[in-house]
Amino acid sequence: MKITGDLVFFITGGASGLGEATVREIHAKGAKVAVADFNEERLALLEKELKERIFTIKCDVTKEEQVKNAIDKTVEKFGTIHAALACAGIATVSVTLSSRGSLDIGLFKSTTEINVYGSVYVAKYAAQVMSKNKPINDKGEKGVIMFVSSVAAEEGQRGQVAYSSTKGAINGIVLPMARDLGRYGIRVLSIAPGIFMTPLSHAMPENVMKRLNADTAVNRSGTPDEFAHFVTACIENTYLTGVTLRIDGGIKFSNL
Repeated sequence: MKITGDLVFFITGGASGLGEATVREIHAKGAKVAVADFNEERLALLEKELKERIFTIKCDVTKEEQVKNAIDKTVEKFGTIHAALACAGIATVSVTLSSRGSLDIGLFKSTTEINVYGSVYVAKYAAQVMSKNKPINDKGEKGVIMFVSSVAAEEGQRGQVAYSSTKGAINGIVLPMARDLGRYGIRVLSIAPGIFMTPLSHAMPENVMKRLNADTAVNRSGTPDEFAHFVTACIENTYLTGVTLRIDGGIKFSNL
């Protein structure tokens, strides 16, 4: 689907990091954007800056009823939803066994609730809205659902049992969901980023970031703008569905 002023986007986790960059990119192309995030302060700043064609709502994606409400409010505001991007997520670390203890099951559960359940809630309720849309092009397309995975789904490092498993789950969801929804004119895909310049990476020690960047083919982290450009390209390619695509600078992790 061509991103134009006629389209409505619903984006979770859009108040910071890669999600925010995606919000800005899509908004700059003229589309209407609804941003659901837990950070009310960041939402207010984003809405104040972008001013028009922007709607923000506080949402805890681990709560199904809050996700449904955010989508309902978006439809009330803009009339429908053409694309839903589940960018809300959390990266956690807990090793399976060490001198300090064992895998934190509470952390495992909370990571799964945010990264997997939160994404599925978005897809469930957005699909119901999209299925009622009229086709927006001659391909019969009515909507796009996009998840955010990670290269960690395939190359998880020590301490990433929880995080990697949630991103692996996202990869496993994409194809069957695309097959479920294809008959309704809805595409489903996922983006798997590598190392990017985000608030999380800025908090890492400099020596750690140097080691991570050295594992890429370009010896640097990706920028949020590069992620956002890739997202929009995938949205506009009407034959992409049922697949997870990596954007990672050619990274292959050493055993960190």
